[in-house]
Amino acid sequence: MAITGGLLTLGLCFGFPVLARWAESRRMLPTWLSSIIACYLVGILVSNLRLWHLEAGLLEGVAGVSMLFGLPLLLFSVRIGDSLKYASGMLLAFGLCCFSGLLSTGFVAYLSAGTLPDTWKVAGMLVGLYTGGTPNVQAIGLALEAPANYLVLVQAADVLLGGAYLLGLITFLPALYARIYPPTPGAEEGGQAERARDTNGSAKLLVRQVATTLAIVALAVGATYLTTGAVENFTAIILLLTTFSLLVAAGYPRIELGNTYPLGEYFILVFSVALGLLADFRTLASSGLDLLWFSFLALSATTLLHLLLCRLFGLDRDTVILSSVAGFYGPVFVVQVAAALGNKRLLAAGIAVSLLGFGIGNYLGVGLAYGVRWLLF
Repeated sequence: MAITGGLLTLGLCFGFPVLARWAESRRMLPTWLSSIIACYLVGILVSNLRLWHLEAGLLEGVAGVSMLFGLPLLLFSVRIGDSLKYASGMLLAFGLCCFSGLLSTGFVAYLSAGTLPDTWKVAGMLVGLYTGGTPNVQAIGLALEAPANYLVLVQAADVLLGGAYLLGLITFLPALYARIYPPTPGAEEGGQAERARDTNGSAKLLVRQVATTLAIVALAVGATYLTTGAVENFTAIILLLTTFSLLVAAGYPRIELGNTYPLGEYFILVFSVALGLLADFRTLASSGLDLLWFSFLALSATTLLHLLLCRLFGLDRDTVILSSVAGFYGPVFVVQVAAALGNKRLLAAGIAVSLLGFGIGNYLGVGLAYGVRWLLF
């Protein structure tokens, strides 16, 4: 049964993206249902209906490998000059996201004192989540000596609430935000228009793309091992992978690798299916409703304040969206949402600020936790 479940899982992860792209190319999907949304939803459906046994280790492996391949292929087509042009706006938007997370989560923690044990610890963990990601949550939880079940519950709440918001960001929210924020300069030219060109490369070109990607991944993993003594440091791998991929993008004429975006997008679709399969919402329903409510208030307040501040500073729609993704979800999701938006110009800048979030998230989370404790006690 375990072998059968594993084969079904692999077949769904690597086969359904092909079907989804085929259906999308022939306009067989509704206008609101892109291939990336279809992949995400089918994973959630299979997971929560529990159609077969799912191995978390296998899914995490598929998600990790698909991202390691998808990220370089997308970055190969990035124009460095255009990315630098938008870096200052992305940094400002990300700074506003961090500020919103600190202020909103601290305020909700202060108001919720007495309703949830160790509120100040949960607040610190959530700030780490909103500015860095899962690794920061785990590190902050250990630093604050939070109860072990809090680590599990915070992650479960993030899967439910954060997953719902992420789904909104790749479905209906971009159209809504387009009514509030200015359009991103050059987004049409650098996004869907270029994505549509040169989608059918020769077999020789495809081999060259795969070989280059394999070399970049091996180089990044090897450099991580040499500098850290381990290959489990995902932050270091992403940083090095991004750096090496951008060097290739700057050094190679586009004709040498062709349009690598379609193949990179395929691996992002594989990642989306695996991510959906990891989203089992039943864990949170059985326990942790108080923490779920706390997380809902903190996430809602952080999001609303960030959106308001970005509007006051006149930031464009895609910068607002990708800066929040960089803070709430991390670099791998920046790639996913940028693909859904069809905007490669902001990809490098979004990944850069998300990596910055990894670096400062622990400081912000622990600092806020002790600040809230000082106010409460």
